[in-house]
Order: sequence, then structure tokens, then C-alpha cells
Amino acid sequence: MRVCARPLVYATESVTKTCAICSKEEKTNIYCPYGHYICDSCHSKAAIEVLKDILAQSKSTNPAEMMEQVMAHPSVPMHGPEHHIIVPAVIIAAIRNAGYPVPEGAIDKALERASKVPGGWCGLYGDCGAAVGIGIAVSVLTNATPLTGKERGLALGATALALSKLLDDQPRCCKRSSRIAVEAAVNYLEDKLGIKLGNRNLLHAHILLGINNVLKANVLIILNKQLNKNKRKL
Repeated sequence: MRVCARPLVYATESVTKTCAICSKEEKTNIYCPYGHYICDSCHSKAAIEVLKDILAQSKSTNPAEMMEQVMAHPSVPMHGPEHHIIVPAVIIAAIRNAGYPVPEGAIDKALERASKVPGGWCGLYGDCGAAVGIGIAVSVLTNATPLTGKERGLALGATALALSKLLDDQPRCCKRSSRIAVEAAVNYLEDKLGIKLGNRNLLHAHILLGINNVLKANVLIILNKQLNKNKRKL
């Protein structure tokens, strides 16, 4: 969600801004160069409602399939903190749909925890929110706390695996990171917890399809920008 659709500033120093939607004042490193600002909560609100609706109806045991369905909705922007929330939610929903036991209120717990991971977490804090999302999912599933050694280790291991897959020396792309994180989660869940989520080849196919759609969209954006530039010259 943006107010004027101009490219955002990703600063190394925080500034105080007021949300254009809810009027909350807070410090942030990400804002519009023309002074506009939308807080993470308002930025994610519409996407979270879409996510909840899809998870309530879906019977899929493929988290990548559900994730692509959510991310294809127009309420979900290309980048943003909503992706930190989508990742753990679709993982837990897929596990539930596959017939494995999950703690009561597991999805709501994941939504609550993941909503606290701010936008820009990857570059500003050195820890991608999509990777943290896997750790959150495993933490919720195993009832981990800071005092439960084995369960805590499993949650940390999930995040660590996803982070290791994201070391690509590229600028942030929330959808790319989310896809990589979910694929890592499926492998981790089977290897460490014995939870099998559908066919790994089918999951990988959904990942590749999603990446292909993003590439097509980026090409269209570049072509439109070039077309508009040429029109101005004329």
C-alpha cells in the first residue's frame, strides 16, 4: 500500500513519521521521499484478511500453492511485512490440512507473532522476516519457549536453514524470499519432524511458476516505464 506510488526511501537512520492511515507516530527507516508514511499494521491489514479467508477455505496440503493464491490477490503488494505473516500461516494451515495435530489456535498465534516482525527486517537487522516466519511456525507447532531446549533449537534451526538459502547477494524481494523459505520449510519439517506435505516436486513446480510470474510482471513494468519515457520525449 502506498499513498503516491513513488519509490520508497530505505534509510540507515530512523526518522519519526506519522501514518497517513491511522495517524500513529513512530520511528521508521522506510518512508516516502515526499513525506508520506504508512505503518506496518495498516500496510498489512488488507492482505491479512485475504490470507485468513483463503486459509479458512483451502484444503490444500501444499503451502506453496496457498501462498501463491494469497500473493496473487491485488491486496497483497509486491513487497512488505505481510509476507512475514503469510509464510508461517500457510505452513501451519498445510500441516493442519494434511491431518497432523496442531496446537489449538496455532494459526492465530503465528499471525500474532509474525505481525511483530517489521518491514525491512532483512537489510536493517540481518534477519529476513520470511525465514523468521518458518521459525515461528516451528515454535508454535512444538510449543517452544526460551526454556525448552530441544524445541527452541528446532525453531532456531528452521530459521537458520531458510536464511542459508537466502544468501544470494541480491536486493530484497519479499516474494522470492517467501518462496525460498517455504520450500526450505517443507524439507525441514520432513527431515526434523517427520511431517510430509504433499509432493516435493509439485511444491517446487509452484515455486517456479510463481517466480516466472514475477519475472513476467517485472518485464512489463520495465517496458511500461520505457514506453512512458519515450512518450515524454515525443
